Amino acid sequence: MNKNVAFTICAKNYLAQAFTLRESFEKHNPNCDFFIFLSDDIEGLENDIVTLDDTWIPNWKQMAFKYNVIEFSTSIKPFCFKKLFGNGYSKVMYLDPDIYVTNPLDEIFNYLDEKSIVLTPHYCNIQTEYTGSITEEEILFVGIYNLGFVAIRNNVNGNKIISWWMNRLANKCYADKFDALHVDQKWMDFIPAFFPNETLITHHMGINPAIWNLHERELIIDEKGAYTISNIESNKIFPLLFFHFSGFDPFKPKLINRRHPKYNTDIYHSYIPLFDEYIAGVYKNEYNEYSKMSYSFNSFEDGENILPLHRRLFRVNEQEYLNDNPFSTDGKFIKALKAQKLLSGIKSKGFSTFTNVQKSRKGLFEKLIISGLKVTKFIVGIQYYSSFITFLNDYSRLEKQVFLFRKND
Repeated sequence: MNKNVAFTICAKNYLAQAFTLRESFEKHNPNCDFFIFLSDDIEGLENDIVTLDDTWIPNWKQMAFKYNVIEFSTSIKPFCFKKLFGNGYSKVMYLDPDIYVTNPLDEIFNYLDEKSIVLTPHYCNIQTEYTGSITEEEILFVGIYNLGFVAIRNNVNGNKIISWWMNRLANKCYADKFDALHVDQKWMDFIPAFFPNETLITHHMGINPAIWNLHERELIIDEKGAYTISNIESNKIFPLLFFHFSGFDPFKPKLINRRHPKYNTDIYHSYIPLFDEYIAGVYKNEYNEYSKMSYSFNSFEDGENILPLHRRLFRVNEQEYLNDNPFSTDGKFIKALKAQKLLSGIKSKGFSTFTNVQKSRKGLFEKLIISGLKVTKFIVGIQYYSSFITFLNDYSRLEKQVFLFRKND
């Protein structure tokens, strides 16, 4: 087989975006296969989705437990590449589920005739006075290259990359500033150093435009109605191959990214027609229904909510539970949590179990803590207070709470 293929990964709440991506991809690439891998429970969903299986992701339940939804969804990415390589595909492309394809992607697949991997930097133009919406410090943390897109060739070096990446993400796919980890993405900073002649870092500005590079890219609709991207610095024009709607909420269409509200379509108004087209697509694909679905791996089998603390305690103690199903109510891990009274008693698959009333009290809680810190500083003096804050900075990591998780004798 000498075929090209693309795929995406998502939990159930992102299926409307994934279906919209699949439609847009197949429209412009009719002779290329496309797969949706589900990082969630398949129950009640259509059957043309690839589901989790021990045959191609060993110990996936341990991964699903120790990682949150973003960490888990990204951790299985190289395993998906490996599965598609094993199915005989020669060129494999990953696209985030919130990407929208607007042109054929032959140009990207053709890059892999000469290279083993194609990466896109978050942005391409150097600026003395930086004007981007995402800070340079944040880019340094999350990684130079955006892994919402990556294309890898099924050759010797491509398989070396995938094997190495699988090994790292099986255990080190956390978003953790202390350990300098940012899920699957930060690891790719190594690749140009490992394979300088096999890596293409493309500056095609029609590939992967998103909130983090709009300061250097303007959307233009040409006389034929086609989307193009202009490099604001050089005025060079590129066809828009796909746009990355990272952080976009169709319920709030004016905001390009919900985490950066001041960067909206009032500033980047040329993008409005593209956004309107995308919004129509995701609503047609039942965004109202899918976006409200709960993540299956947010609770134990009995419905007890899994806290971030539980996931990180499992991370620290994972070697003790290699053969354990951590979601099981009969498992050793949940029994250890019960023994130390580390379960909340809340039955929920939600990402937050706080009520609106509890959330409204957050400001009051913070004021009380700050008042307590001021009193502590007054009592012990600034020297001991400084040492105390340094201690808290270390012990604020969830992994450091392992002292709560004593082993029963």
